[in-house]
Amino acid sequence: MSLRTIAALAALAVLSSAWAQSFPSKPVRVIVTFPPGGTPDIYGRVMSVELAKLWNQSVVVENRTGAGGTIGTDFVAKAAPDGYTLLFAADASITIAPHLYSKLPYDPVRDLAPIVNVTTGPFVLMANPAFAPNNVKELIVLVQTQPGKVSYASSGAGGQQHLAMEYIRTMAGSMDMIHVPYKGFGQGIADVLANQVPLIFGGITASIQFTRSGKLKALGVTSPRRAKALPDVPAIAETLPGFDIQAWYGFMAPAGTPREIVKKIHDDSVTIIRRADFLERLERDGIEPVANTPEQFAAQIKADIAKMGKIVQAAGAKLD
Repeated sequence: MSLRTIAALAALAVLSSAWAQSFPSKPVRVIVTFPPGGTPDIYGRVMSVELAKLWNQSVVVENRTGAGGTIGTDFVAKAAPDGYTLLFAADASITIAPHLYSKLPYDPVRDLAPIVNVTTGPFVLMANPAFAPNNVKELIVLVQTQPGKVSYASSGAGGQQHLAMEYIRTMAGSMDMIHVPYKGFGQGIADVLANQVPLIFGGITASIQFTRSGKLKALGVTSPRRAKALPDVPAIAETLPGFDIQAWYGFMAPAGTPREIVKKIHDDSVTIIRRADFLERLERDGIEPVANTPEQFAAQIKADIAKMGKIVQAAGAKLD
């Protein structure tokens, strides 16, 4: 390597470092792929507010919804790789969508750069209080004795909530149910509260307020064991051994975003995640901190893509 090349690389390193130190010099846009009301939107906004304080710069949340989160994810995948357009990803459009759509307009591994997994947690299967079953075992019995009569809402076809119920049906066998997809959790939960549809899965953060108030009842959680925040609610795995579907939420950027920018966003996010008040909030909301490195997040995504592929195949789910 010539002295000129070495000098050029050194200059580039200094320039990249300076660029990272000055980032962000203008407002940052965070894309949330689901509507207000669910956990992705709640924590996308929480993290954006905290980053704005650290950076002394506006961090604006924009909900780009539809198609199980793939519309907003594709938007970020095609954005300029400069750190000013970020994805607050929910795992559905990253780990499930590749198995549901034959022509996905982006490759989640090739086109996006993992930054940090902020948090992870289970879903809660909730029912209107007027619905007779009080747990998943009773639900299975009811559906099997009344095929085609019981409906369930979801925040959209192809999302984790949809797949969770499909997984129950696959594991239990002979469960003929009606899927009613909505344009987000907020719309779906409204109809469950009104008893238009009896059932819905929700992220635990968004679900706790409904179950603790008695407006809805919890039939089960999707984690392998009971959630600390809802200790009286059985894990679905207690009825269907091996059942395990959990959600994660974290920052990603367009592929090609400079490593120094990725590192700054990661480091500042981890500073927030590890704060005592933030950890207390996570515990209150029933979810766990992750705060992994970009490399660990990338490895996790690849492993989850493989895992969810098996679940999608077992459920026989396909959207095109």
